[in-house]
Amino acid sequence: MTTRGRIGDDGQDERERVVISSPEEMIASVPAMLGFPPPPGSVVLVGGRMSDGGNAPVMRVDVPGLQDEDTIAPTEGELFGEPGLDGPDGESGLVGGIDPGPAQSLAEFCAREGVRSVHLIVVREDCIDGHLAAQRAMDAAAAFDYWLGLAGTEVVNAFGVEEFAAGAPWVDLFGMVRGIQLDPDATHLAAVYAFQGRSVAASRSDIDRLYLTRDPDARDSDGGDTDAAAMAGTSELVARHDSAAACLGTGERVDDDELAVIGRGLLSIDVRDEVYRNLAQRTLTDDDGRRLLWWALARRRPPKERSVALLLLGAAAYFAGSGVHANAALSAAVTADGTNSLARLMLNGLIEGIAPERLRQVAAA
Repeated sequence: MTTRGRIGDDGQDERERVVISSPEEMIASVPAMLGFPPPPGSVVLVGGRMSDGGNAPVMRVDVPGLQDEDTIAPTEGELFGEPGLDGPDGESGLVGGIDPGPAQSLAEFCAREGVRSVHLIVVREDCIDGHLAAQRAMDAAAAFDYWLGLAGTEVVNAFGVEEFAAGAPWVDLFGMVRGIQLDPDATHLAAVYAFQGRSVAASRSDIDRLYLTRDPDARDSDGGDTDAAAMAGTSELVARHDSAAACLGTGERVDDDELAVIGRGLLSIDVRDEVYRNLAQRTLTDDDGRRLLWWALARRRPPKERSVALLLLGAAAYFAGSGVHANAALSAAVTADGTNSLARLMLNGLIEGIAPERLRQVAAA
């Protein structure tokens, strides 16, 4: 697989290639791929081949019934459900203890996006040595294999894990193989993502809280030299934005008056779009001053300016393929300012599964 990079002078995408050659490394890389370790009750799809030759995305869903302790094995018809039959309110009903809805939804996405193959990881407590738990994990894997197969997507293999940790066991749900996980913090992918500034949180809710947090002394109304933003042109405001980012990137401070000018400047669509286009051409790295600047604006400035900063942080996460961070940032942007139409548009695109590369190529043009 490859990680997101920047678009070079020749118009080609420059990315570092990361080779994952064993189940141990693939499983250990999942927390870095998602941005957090998936909890029990999850099924993770690690994308393989796409019809266009590219890399398929990594996706996670909660599966109702996966954590249950039923003692009666479902029949095949109960486990897989009937194609085209939905439960109340148009949702797939819970059948045989496993809800086929998540598998159906991901199968539809894979068919639409041309995902040719995937690897499954089922997260279930006690699934390594517990008979009933192992059976439930195998039931979930079989349901996903069934629906993905109908969509033309091959499930290459399916693994069961109880947690993501160094030395934790994994089991092949379609075979008899077992193994021991590598350290999730020590994989090649984790190192690359850490360099790009993509940290791993303890949980999904921690990521959501990260983008909702503001400083105790954050401004709810304008202050500082905001007239300077009104008087400056687009190129000057973009230059001031970039200069402030460069200062923060080298450890210098940017005072609140300058943050006010930059925040007000980003309310100009022309300024925002130029900063957004520059981001698409050169995505963020770990110590990138733009990231520090947008975090400062998001935590300190009034709601409309905070919303634009969160939009840019969300776009950076989206371009990098971090759907969880993108969703959290863009949702927070819409919460801060319901009129932020670009944030809402990007959030809808994320939900609908628009590929990051497709969005980034358009934004960089």
